[in-house]
Amino acid sequence: MYVIKLGLLLSLFVGQGFAQAAKGYYAITGSKVLRPNGDYHAAVSVLGTSQPTQVSVEVSGKPDSGGTFTVTQNVLVSPYSTQIIKLEIGDIGPGMYNLTARGSGGLDFTNTTELEYVHKSYSVFIQTDKAIYKPGHKVMFRTIVLNAHMKPVVNGYLDVLIRDGKGHIVKQWNRTTTTKGVFSGELQLSEYPVLGDWTIVVNIFDQIYHQAFQVAEYVLPKFEVLIDSPKHATFKDSKVVSKIKAKYTYGKAVKGEATVTAYPLYYSGFIQPIFETPIRKVLPIDGKAIVEFDIVKELKITDDYERTIQVDVTVEEALTGRRQNTSTQIILHKYKYKMELIKTAESFKPGLQYTAFIKLAYHDGKPVIDDRNPIIVKHGFSYDTEKYTAKEYKLPLNGLLELNFHINDPNVTTLGIEATYLELTEWFSTVSSSMSPSHTYLQATLKTENPRMNQDIEIFVNSTSPLKYYNYMIMGRGDVLTANTVQVPGMATQHKFLFVATPAMAPTAHVLVYYVTEKGEVVADALNVDFDTILQNYVNIEAKPSTTEPGKPVELTIQAKPNSYVGVLGIDQSVLLLKTGNDITQDDVLEELHSYDSGDHSPYSSYQNSFFRRFKRSFFYWPGSSTAKKVFDNSGTVILTNGWVYDHYPLRKYLNLLYPTVKIVLSVPEDQKLPNTQTHKTVVHDNTIHRHTRTHIYTEQESDASVQPSDA
Repeated sequence: MYVIKLGLLLSLFVGQGFAQAAKGYYAITGSKVLRPNGDYHAAVSVLGTSQPTQVSVEVSGKPDSGGTFTVTQNVLVSPYSTQIIKLEIGDIGPGMYNLTARGSGGLDFTNTTELEYVHKSYSVFIQTDKAIYKPGHKVMFRTIVLNAHMKPVVNGYLDVLIRDGKGHIVKQWNRTTTTKGVFSGELQLSEYPVLGDWTIVVNIFDQIYHQAFQVAEYVLPKFEVLIDSPKHATFKDSKVVSKIKAKYTYGKAVKGEATVTAYPLYYSGFIQPIFETPIRKVLPIDGKAIVEFDIVKELKITDDYERTIQVDVTVEEALTGRRQNTSTQIILHKYKYKMELIKTAESFKPGLQYTAFIKLAYHDGKPVIDDRNPIIVKHGFSYDTEKYTAKEYKLPLNGLLELNFHINDPNVTTLGIEATYLELTEWFSTVSSSMSPSHTYLQATLKTENPRMNQDIEIFVNSTSPLKYYNYMIMGRGDVLTANTVQVPGMATQHKFLFVATPAMAPTAHVLVYYVTEKGEVVADALNVDFDTILQNYVNIEAKPSTTEPGKPVELTIQAKPNSYVGVLGIDQSVLLLKTGNDITQDDVLEELHSYDSGDHSPYSSYQNSFFRRFKRSFFYWPGSSTAKKVFDNSGTVILTNGWVYDHYPLRKYLNLLYPTVKIVLSVPEDQKLPNTQTHKTVVHDNTIHRHTRTHIYTEQESDASVQPSDA
């Protein structure tokens, strides 16, 4: 009996044991999410066989409401090829559903996996003519019902209702239909309605959407107040300066008095936070006024890493005494610039180039331009910065320094990076190594600058081992859009392929590339491709004249694609000063499109991506590919295969949740020589944690294993 301490690593495989090599391999990939009232696509690949394979792909399950659901599609797949099948999913409800594949002929197999049911399959946008209403006003609204491809939904019925501020239903439309996906309605408010937040509720196939509006007594503001001040400053700046602007909605300057208050904000865990007396200044204003505060003498702020100043402004109109107010914040920093490490992947792959960028910019995002002072970058393969290698780099004009690392040693597990510019030094989070039991890796990179719709996108594939073929699949909005098997001439380690970007790939396409080695290991990589254009239609509007008098007509010229449904909204500017949120914005549409995506997104904001686009740099992000299993998981896909999809979990972290110490007992027959590899099952006794998946434990000597609590 062998006793092994906690330092072991538990490695899980999806698929069959590592000891046997199949005569051929299959791979069925699809979205991990199943939605009702749509199509489910899966890519079916067969590799290494001598004859075609008849494959049956099935989505089946038991809805919570009772009964069963099954839909099946058959396809004949030739060796080293990929076919996409389509399964039409009807109006199913929540339940437990599986993706199952069966093969016969070239390969005989049966495999199944669970799918995640997500009820959302429509997008509903609700627009009101304004965000706040007085008693007696008329509420006008429209609902726009679209599918995941942002196409109008013209079939099916809607239930629409309006609830008042106390939750009572005041009006409803049952089983109504749309015109080109649009339903319009209105509600006349009484003279004494319930005040508060009212809600428009839309129900389509039990998918519920809401839009709130306010009913209140109010007086429309006649002018607006703006604060023009820097969003960022440094402690070395002696003063912070703000320009106050006040104008009527028709553009004329406001005369009166401005009261400006400034004070530092404190963030404290105490019940009674630290408080400084605000500094208040009163000054006359005629459309604009300038005010400044001394950081040290008046605001009592000394050097720190970062502090926030709150500036509140109230302008009182001289003639009527009416007041309008606004606020802003100014952030004080220790340095006037910042450095960030932008990773193209969370893990590096030994034997392949790893690329990262150091972004040097001011706090407002503008790049630092400096042709004198270098950036000193240190890197090493441990946490000991004293052992790092230093190198000086000249700062590019765009403030974006590209770093390329070639790490060929498979035993290296950590890449540390530190950068210094003038007096600022940043030690960035480390980059961990990807893991493969055979040390075989694949890397896909985007070569197309500024990817656009309806154009070819070029992907470069690089491998640590010669490639006979590889498969690729494009996911968009949680669906398989394109898939193919590519033959690689001459068993090269590098290759490229093209695919046409379609509107369904926006805003983010997940590009998944993989192949199966001769020993059966699935080697994979993935990257995200972001697109600026997210909608297929467009709209342009022009008003003539741009300035007019009350009672005069205004001509609107609107351009869009032929047969478009055009909705026009006109609103008094003073109403927007009081309350907004009634309109449909580009961000609303983008957020809605992202809600269909089953994969992970770049941790860098759209603001970061726009930084790359500003200098015509293509930015791509690998969504975390430390193992092949995580490549598929983070791309939002499931895979059925007889290959080995490697995953990795630290045993110590996994078991310390249960026991202070754990030992693994390996039962080894004395008359048998231990093999190099063996398929195992892992069972944690007493607390009844069992793994039904096959596992593999890397030790110097291996056999069937069990995990038991230890008193040692």
